[in-house]
Amino acid sequence: MRDKILNWLTSGETGISSKVMVQAALNQELTCTDHPLDPDDFRRCLKLVYAVPEIKERFEDIAQISLVWLNIINNWGELEILFLDEVGINCEKGYRATKTYELMKALGC
Repeated sequence: MRDKILNWLTSGETGISSKVMVQAALNQELTCTDHPLDPDDFRRCLKLVYAVPEIKERFEDIAQISLVWLNIINNWGELEILFLDEVGINCEKGYRATKTYELMKALGC
């Protein structure tokens, strides 16, 4: 998993919230507890999961970061489906993920 994370860090799209996921997954001290604030932030987290599928095995650790992270992890599947349906992983369907954003706000993002 570490090699995949290093590859993602150097070649993938990263953001603060996706880096927080990595820190929690690797049991590192968190530099912050930021969660995704909008669909684009969520997209970077989703791209991390696609690049490093093993990180899903650490979702329980990520969920412990905060109540918002718990809500995100508990609703990951629904968020992923909504996001992919609305815009696609590389925004090939557009750039507005209104339903995803509404759900994120309901989850406390």
